Amino acid sequence: MRPAPLLAVTVSAVIGVALGVAGGLMLDRGHDTFPDPLALGVPLHNQPCTGGVLILVGHGSVASELAHSVAENISDGVAYLDTRQSCPTAWNGGERPVPDYVTYLGPFDTNAKACNLRTNAAHRGSQVTVLKAGTTDPVQCLCFVQLDKPTLHPGMSNDGVNGIWIRQVQSMLVDLGLASDEDATGFYDHTTATRIRAFQRFHGLGPTGVLDPDTWHFLLNQGCLAPGSSASPNASP
Repeated sequence: MRPAPLLAVTVSAVIGVALGVAGGLMLDRGHDTFPDPLALGVPLHNQPCTGGVLILVGHGSVASELAHSVAENISDGVAYLDTRQSCPTAWNGGERPVPDYVTYLGPFDTNAKACNLRTNAAHRGSQVTVLKAGTTDPVQCLCFVQLDKPTLHPGMSNDGVNGIWIRQVQSMLVDLGLASDEDATGFYDHTTATRIRAFQRFHGLGPTGVLDPDTWHFLLNQGCLAPGSSASPNASP
């Protein structure tokens, strides 16, 4: 067999090197580009257990269950993740089954940053969770939000931000064992007012059923500052 001409061998070697470099660049580019397997128009970016904080704005197993939360939060940089490939934390309020995917904002470096943003009418229905393995409950944002606490009263509208505050109060009452999950209706109704009156009587306050500054003080002191409480502003992260 006649040996290949030197020129042909040289050309083949050059082409091989060029293809190898191009392939390496494509692999690097693919590594840096997050996929979008559900075709939601935003990246899928899985999150490890870094201790960061996420605002969860939606969850589900198929694109149709996530599309609304993406559309509502697209200007805030929403992304989504696969819970099966991410930190095992509270992806759905500690409930089972865990959703396959969640849409989220963040991560943020503190609970306060996430909670302040979450307490916004645009993020109604969202929850805050910490990227920490074994976490079973969402963050109790009442303990971290730095906004002024509003006065809540029976019969008030639950529109917009009001509904967010009412649900957070009801969640804290449930955590304290002062109300049941069924009481967390999102309305400042007769049941919620009754629970607040009982709390006020116990602490020597006028049993008005109105969540005023004095009642807020005792509620947060009991719900957030108990020794060892994971909701304490001094707890990590």
